[in-house]
Amino acid sequence: MAVDRTLAADLVGRILALYGDIETRLAAGIAVRLASGMDAPEWAADKLAGAASMRRWAQALLVRLDGPMRSEVAQALVLAYCRGGDAALAEIMRLQSTHPEWLRAAQIASPNARLREAIAARGAQLGTELWRVERTLPGSTALMRMIFSLTTRLSGTHTRILRWADDAYRTVIAETAAPGQLAGIDTRRLASQRAWNKLLDQGITGFQDTRGRSWNLASYVEMATRTTVAQASVEGHLDRMGSAGLDLVIVSDAPQECARCRDWEGKVLTRAGGGSRVVTVPDPLRADGTVAVEVAGSVDDAIRGGLMHPNCRHSINAYLPGVTRVPRDTADPAGDAARQRLRALERRVRRLKIKQAGALTPDAARAAGRQIRAVQSEIRTHVAATGHLGIRRKRERERIDLGNVRT
Repeated sequence: MAVDRTLAADLVGRILALYGDIETRLAAGIAVRLASGMDAPEWAADKLAGAASMRRWAQALLVRLDGPMRSEVAQALVLAYCRGGDAALAEIMRLQSTHPEWLRAAQIASPNARLREAIAARGAQLGTELWRVERTLPGSTALMRMIFSLTTRLSGTHTRILRWADDAYRTVIAETAAPGQLAGIDTRRLASQRAWNKLLDQGITGFQDTRGRSWNLASYVEMATRTTVAQASVEGHLDRMGSAGLDLVIVSDAPQECARCRDWEGKVLTRAGGGSRVVTVPDPLRADGTVAVEVAGSVDDAIRGGLMHPNCRHSINAYLPGVTRVPRDTADPAGDAARQRLRALERRVRRLKIKQAGALTPDAARAAGRQIRAVQSEIRTHVAATGHLGIRRKRERERIDLGNVRT
């Protein structure tokens, strides 16, 4: 079974739901506080006096988020690693069934006792056998580093989230109370809604990745979580492949692939690396028993070069010289452009739903609802026009928490 970024994508959903809920609750809670008492002449002074209370409320939300976030991260990464190991074992079992002579001649059909047990029992229920192998995690040290890294990145967003809540609250009050905005209650409502809409349109921003790119909260959490969860599943897969003595893997063809990973399609990679671009590996189908294989680099090289980025749908499989078919002429730039357009429309829907949840007035909520329906109409039109490229609407990606984030 191949391993790719989607193998453990469903595990990301619970983490994204936590942050989607926080963003929604902050928007709705701040809106309630701002709208309260707006008819009173001393509204601005009262709201500023309550800024400390608002901050404590927002801080309490983040404190309650921290524990569940850390628990969900640990569970997601351990399960992703195990799934990657499962995928490798399933792939080895398949090879044992389809090419037993190759594995037997290469002396990697039964590398250790646990793997022998799983391969011998391949006719039994697969899940039961695989769970026996999962009792030991050969990559537990690396896994703990990934857990620590992701929890650190996510908890690092909390200070920025709190700062945004405080700044947004004060900004709306300041712009609403500016000279010329106090002529009447209706004018005050319009001014506060306009200022608040501007902040909600921008979202909670200011997050940067290691390449210096800027993200809003939802996109940053999705990117960081997907990346690390996928890394765990790939590590689990490669660790199990290594325990079976298989070192070479091949990158799949994926429709709608982006320019970042297009050049890696169909390339042979080494699991562990080593620097050489030509490696000699066993090939029991040849007279001398070996074959020289040209490799594009290691799996780590490919990942650093753009393969398996957060939205990548490529997979890696075991490569058997003389047996594995290498895909050719796989470029699909038109599909990539259509998919990117759909992702942009989905982001607009999610942002508008935050705006709707944080509306200060019923009119503003209704206006956001109309905008949501307009963008969803654009999505339907786009999907209808690009269906032949494999573009499909996934409504869960239009939810604030991105549903269960299938790509």
